[in-house]
Amino acid sequence: MTESKEQTQSQAPKPTLPTVQELATSGLTNRNQEFIRQMVILANGDESKAQLITEVGAKLLTAQKTGVTAKQLYNSPAEAMGLKTEAEKSDDNRGYASYGFWPLAIDNAIAFFMMFSFMFGLTLLFSGVKSSSAGSAGAAGITSVVLTSILGGIFFSAVTLTLAPRRDGKRVSFWKKAIVTVGAFAIWFLAYLGFAFLPAVINPLLPGWVYLVIAVIAFLGFRYWRAKTGIKGGFLGANAQPQSQKK
Repeated sequence: MTESKEQTQSQAPKPTLPTVQELATSGLTNRNQEFIRQMVILANGDESKAQLITEVGAKLLTAQKTGVTAKQLYNSPAEAMGLKTEAEKSDDNRGYASYGFWPLAIDNAIAFFMMFSFMFGLTLLFSGVKSSSAGSAGAAGITSVVLTSILGGIFFSAVTLTLAPRRDGKRVSFWKKAIVTVGAFAIWFLAYLGFAFLPAVINPLLPGWVYLVIAVIAFLGFRYWRAKTGIKGGFLGANAQPQSQKK
């Protein structure tokens, strides 16, 4: 009896790497099919990976019914395969800085624009100051806010990349951190003061409620940008640590 069971198990067909045609009829969503297809590519014809890929496909099929994505479960096909590269591990250690200069610059510029708009909106709304196109609108002028936010985004991104752990594992010295941070903030603050002298013709002061509306729009833009790029961390969010460190 035992021998017959063993014979049956040995005769059971072993899983094979799924083909594109098989994925198309698997019931998986297009994104999940692409996720599995990437895993098959990473397997590089190694049939011993077929069982793992089959199990991942089954989990994705169940998870998609509740709206859980492959990225939420496994993050990437390489991680699902256990093939995370050294470059990816290095990026994890760099955290927020791993997203690159311009994505971080845009991320921070939107964040600064949102905060300045909200701050000046509340101040103007409760101070009773009316919008004006005469004289100087100061730092609260819309052009001043835009320029300050853009420059702040660029500086903050540059500082983040400069102070991030190096890929070779060496740490940035304390003095370099201090000089870069203080220097960047000083230049940004001087620029902020300089923008305040822009003539009201090109730097009008808007009503407080308009700034608040702009702040809400900027917040929605910030959320969209983060969803699009997957950026986590920065001064508006705790940085996600690698799972290997969460123990």
